[in-house]
Amino acid sequence: MSNQSAKLLDAGNMLREVTHLVEVLSMATSDIDNERQQNALQSICNIVDDRIVSINALLDAARNAPAG
Repeated sequence: MSNQSAKLLDAGNMLREVTHLVEVLSMATSDIDNERQQNALQSICNIVDDRIVSINALLDAARNAPAG
């Protein structure tokens, strides 16, 4: 495995960890009684989810790029 492949694998693993943390935060948000705070945290979770999708796409493109 090349150094670049190892780095891409590490980045993917870290991104999965972030995904799990956001899921936990999203679940915990439902326990907040203040609807305004709940909505604010859920909005942040949604934004992070969107960023995760974008980063995954970039990682997939890097994995599929010809070695050079």
